[in-house]
Amino acid sequence: MRTFAAHLLAAFLAAAPAVAQEVHVAFIGDQGVGDSKQRAVAAQLFKDDPSRVFLLGDNIYTEGNRRYFGPRFDEIYAPLLTRGVQFHASLGNHDVEGCDATPINPLPADGRAYVADGFRCDAGYQLAHGPFGYVRNLRYYSVALPPANPLLEVFVLDTNTLKTSQSKLLLRDDTAQIQWLDEALGSSRATWKVVIMHHPPHSPTTGAKSFFFVPVGGGRTREFQLDQQLTPILRKHRVDAVFAGHNHFYARMLPQEGIRYFVSGGGGRKTYGFESAPGYVAAGGDWYHFMSVRVTPTTFTYRTIDGAGAVRDSGWWAKGDAADRVLPASAVAGGS
Repeated sequence: MRTFAAHLLAAFLAAAPAVAQEVHVAFIGDQGVGDSKQRAVAAQLFKDDPSRVFLLGDNIYTEGNRRYFGPRFDEIYAPLLTRGVQFHASLGNHDVEGCDATPINPLPADGRAYVADGFRCDAGYQLAHGPFGYVRNLRYYSVALPPANPLLEVFVLDTNTLKTSQSKLLLRDDTAQIQWLDEALGSSRATWKVVIMHHPPHSPTTGAKSFFFVPVGGGRTREFQLDQQLTPILRKHRVDAVFAGHNHFYARMLPQEGIRYFVSGGGGRKTYGFESAPGYVAAGGDWYHFMSVRVTPTTFTYRTIDGAGAVRDSGWWAKGDAADRVLPASAVAGGS
């Protein structure tokens, strides 16, 4: 016969939220062109079958124009959307290319943050377009998976108003967004904390390209000021990983005081390579791709999958690991 205390414990366990054993998500950046390259990556994304897809910005080339929402997003990802996969986006520089920041201070967290700079500004339309998954139509927000007792929480930023080389704010800071990030990370009870954004606080640089001595194409170096602005907060709250786009290649950095940094900008827009640099351990990167991530209560696993379905990079780590571990060959292409 069970004691009263045993009955109470059983009742508590029955009422407590179930602990998820695994969360499977994907990250993809710089994809919104509507061509065969974007479709090829989307087809592999469909095969991977994540529960959520997080967009790292530049969702609609160019200028985030609303007339391209259909052919460059809704139609491309229709198989995933029909299956019930939820998307969540961050704003890239092209998504707000026709916009200036409003003079309102502090800067609003919603579409009121942007006004037209003489051209069409469709940032507000993107924030309100349901399939993009901006929570409550906000520029920055978080998604906890599962909502109760989360294994993973993804914090989505709008780096267009933070300290970058393309910042919409020149003489003031987006203090409201920085305060939100600090408070949201501090209140999170997720096992794994991931921050995503468009501009990369860490990235290798791109080699010069030219056509008859005229520079063409090319990428950018890391956003040093953004790193200075965000890193103290990320370290304070023990963020596990940062995913960014903007540079059209794939790169992975050695852990920086426990934080893993990834650049994943190969979702569809023309890709380019980068120069080798100390601290960047993934070779190459000049190929179209997305990142598949699975977390369990004890492990964080990533695979970088190209448009033909090949795994170009992979690994995993456990809490406290100083370096990533190699996935066994049998697990590289699989889902376990």
